[in-house]
Amino acid sequence: MTLAWNNAVLLASLLAVVCVAAIVLIVVAPWKRIRAEPPLPDDVETRLLLGEDPEEILEEEIEEEEEAREHREGGEVFDLDPQRHPPS
Repeated sequence: MTLAWNNAVLLASLLAVVCVAAIVLIVVAPWKRIRAEPPLPDDVETRLLLGEDPEEILEEEIEEEEEAREHREGGEVFDLDPQRHPPS
């Protein structure tokens, strides 16, 4: 009787340790990857929290980026390094 009780306690303890280890892995494993992601802009985060459609927000963000690229001022870029492109 005591041998069966000891085996049951050992098995329950082992199961508890495995469960705790699994929970720790579930919580800790993706942490570095999540922390490495750039944060959302405040206006996008606010819109998401207010329940707006993420697809609509993404489309608007892409349109804003394209407009910013089109209206960006700047001239042509010249490579001034003679070692890189020797004169022909």
